[in-house]
Amino acid sequence: MKGIARGIFSGVVDTNVAEEAEIGAVKIALEVFLSMNWKTNDSLFIELGSSVVFSWCINKFLRPWSLHAIFLDIETAKLKAEYVVFSLADWNGNDMAFSLVLVGVYLSQVFKAWW
Repeated sequence: MKGIARGIFSGVVDTNVAEEAEIGAVKIALEVFLSMNWKTNDSLFIELGSSVVFSWCINKFLRPWSLHAIFLDIETAKLKAEYVVFSLADWNGNDMAFSLVLVGVYLSQVFKAWW
């Protein structure tokens, strides 16, 4: 009713490198946002837990070449979303992510929800 949606997702990742997992989550967040079919002038705010991933998102020159393909997908999705804002989460402020990790350990598919 206020024009605000929130989304969560959890699932297995193909890496044991935390930064790679988080940049994969950025890609999924953009996919979830775009699948909601909201007006193109809506904003997406993505809160990141890693200062390294945050720096990758705001500065293209810091991105590792090994993740080039995923960043290409992210940049394409950002063009469709038009207005995407990245912020760095408070170190203790991401309790939902921790809870989803604990539950998601036994999931074989990605769980996505928005409201």
